[in-house]
Amino acid sequence: MKKLLLIAIFGIITISNAQEKDSKANKLDNKMFGSWKGSENDNQRKGLVKYWIQHRFEDGTFLLLFTAVENGEVESFVEKGQWWIENGEFHELHFNSGKTDVYTYTFIDDNHVKFKAKKVGVSFENLEYEFIDTKIEDE
Repeated sequence: MKKLLLIAIFGIITISNAQEKDSKANKLDNKMFGSWKGSENDNQRKGLVKYWIQHRFEDGTFLLLFTAVENGEVESFVEKGQWWIENGEFHELHFNSGKTDVYTYTFIDDNHVKFKAKKVGVSFENLEYEFIDTKIEDE
């Protein structure tokens, strides 16, 4: 299943390569490169379960695959954007909305990073929104 999801990510990347990128040079944290996964339950709002895989590229772009389950309904969607580190904080510009999310982040170890929302483009019931991404290891 993991390999299938990674193949899907890279297929979408190939198709979406025409997306315009911000040409400014951004500071990146090389420990963030690669594929990461995560999930949450009742974290953004009660009754919402989310799963995601994100690939952060060395050019500062990202591809994010989400699956959300709420009230028995399943929705999957893809977001593309640009990420960078500014003032020690992780910034994530979403091309579809034009909004930038800002998080503080801490590496728990080489394979886990904890994010705490400082500013997000959508409203959450949980004002203390946080999550952990887990590195997907190459096999």
